[in-house]
Amino acid sequence: MDQSLTDEEYDRLAAVLRRFPSEDAMDLEEMDGFFAALICGPVTVLPSEYLSEIWGTGEAPFTDTADLEEFLNLAMRHWNFIARELHSPDLTFVPLLGAEEARELPRGNRWARGFLRGVGMCRDEWQEIFEDDDKFAMLLAVMALVHENDSDPEMRTWKTLPSPKIREHVCVGLGVSTQRLHDYFRSHRLREPRRGTGTARQTKIKIGRNEPCYCGSGKKYKHCCGNVTIN
Repeated sequence: MDQSLTDEEYDRLAAVLRRFPSEDAMDLEEMDGFFAALICGPVTVLPSEYLSEIWGTGEAPFTDTADLEEFLNLAMRHWNFIARELHSPDLTFVPLLGAEEARELPRGNRWARGFLRGVGMCRDEWQEIFEDDDKFAMLLAVMALVHENDSDPEMRTWKTLPSPKIREHVCVGLGVSTQRLHDYFRSHRLREPRRGTGTARQTKIKIGRNEPCYCGSGKKYKHCCGNVTIN
């Protein structure tokens, strides 16, 4: 389980993820962001709690045990690879961003959505990040990319499309932010390495733009933590 995936194995993992029929199922980029949030966060979330979030349904969409075991082997080895990068002082965490056809640079939107879904697995423990402006700054790159193409113009990040240089800077910021959050939450994880499996969790981060923001400010989400418009 400590062996990093080969390029061929990453292709296989991506193919398995593409087979999941749910609209909420993750692709490889989104799962990478999801894993990064869970690993860098304040508490350990067990696979029994988060796996169904990856395939988007309560029931595992596998044809047989061998199919499931292959997915778990590939996914957990990738999890361990991210954990090694974040834990090691000699390694740099680099998000796995997929390059889209006819685009020179990856966009990072799916990775950011996956990260925010990971935050949603233990929203209460992350709340202090949303309540403090200095701490929230560590999430700005994620929030900017999550809402870049929102159907609500008020939620969109850019008033004008960013230059390739700015987009590259924001995508690099995903890795920097993850490392900073991992370091910030280190003491939290040492104090509370895992919560009981019976603890109730909210596993969705799909917040209505007109609902109260989860930071507790009393403002609508689109006018609070969801408002990261950049000129």
